[in-house]
Amino acid sequence: MNEELIQRAVLLLQREFGSDWQSIAQTLGTENLRKRLGKELTSFMAFPDRGNGGDSQWRGNCSPQVVSSILRYVIDCKKYYGKDVSDFTLLDPMSGSGTSKAAADRLGVRSILYDLNPNPAAGLGNWNALKDDVEDSADLVFFHPPYHNIITYSGNMWGKPHPDDLSRCENYDDFLEKLNLCIRKFYMALRRDGRLAVLVGDIRSGGKFYSIQRDMMQMGEAESFLVKAQFNCVSDSRRYKKPLIPIVTEYLLLFHKKDSLIVPFTYQDKGTFSISNTDIVALTWHHLIRMTLESIGGQCTLTELYERLSTHPKAKKNSHYKERIRATIYEHRTQYTAYGDGLYGLNYQVA
Repeated sequence: MNEELIQRAVLLLQREFGSDWQSIAQTLGTENLRKRLGKELTSFMAFPDRGNGGDSQWRGNCSPQVVSSILRYVIDCKKYYGKDVSDFTLLDPMSGSGTSKAAADRLGVRSILYDLNPNPAAGLGNWNALKDDVEDSADLVFFHPPYHNIITYSGNMWGKPHPDDLSRCENYDDFLEKLNLCIRKFYMALRRDGRLAVLVGDIRSGGKFYSIQRDMMQMGEAESFLVKAQFNCVSDSRRYKKPLIPIVTEYLLLFHKKDSLIVPFTYQDKGTFSISNTDIVALTWHHLIRMTLESIGGQCTLTELYERLSTHPKAKKNSHYKERIRATIYEHRTQYTAYGDGLYGLNYQVA
């Protein structure tokens, strides 16, 4: 779209709506994603106007409309299948400023709130998710944990530093281990046909990118994966010199407990392997040679290449591996440069 037209639209909105213009523009701009097929809830959530409920100054707090949307959906599902919702219960085990209670109250739904904070805005305080039992059961557990150490809660947002605060974990692996324990506990607290809703985001810490939704344990049958837009973040005002893809979304993962005793789960297993001593179906001779050259600066002689690859599993399975190396370089000659006297290099600069 023409930049001049956009600027004219901005001026018109500012003149007509004052300080509310940006929220109005964001709402209009996301409406086609937020509402499809006559549904108020789609796989994209955006609430530029946070709405009332909880404390808007509480860092990391989500909009009460996030909780309301999921709550309405789960109740609608039960009603559609003719199930009784008179004792429907929402459990929020990390309730922060009480946003979930505000959403549940508006819908006339019973809510139970826990928090590690000894003096929470609502519900049971001094409840330790890592050590205390979940005494209640629920039809919907809304779990919005800290995003590792991005916002520190104990000793910052409330009280004194607490060793079992998920925002004070020693490292990301420690955080994941504790997060996964919480997911297991909260799933066990679900009633049959209940849902576990987990709201998490990606983070950058110490120069590394971490995707919590990818790395965390998943329990139950995956029912939906919702992308939620973030607005009014503290990091919005920062400027970075190096190239960077800003994180402007969160994710709500919804899991369905269909069976009381059978639990589907997915657990992320991470590791590394070395191309130097591993043969997998996806590894061709061409890419083995190419990556070997990359590892030593981009060029070497055939004799050195023979020596470096002689102990590789591919070479051990091929008594004519030297001939195979030469043939591969010839077959992919547009990818390599011959410098003479048996010296070969890649046709691109190695980073």
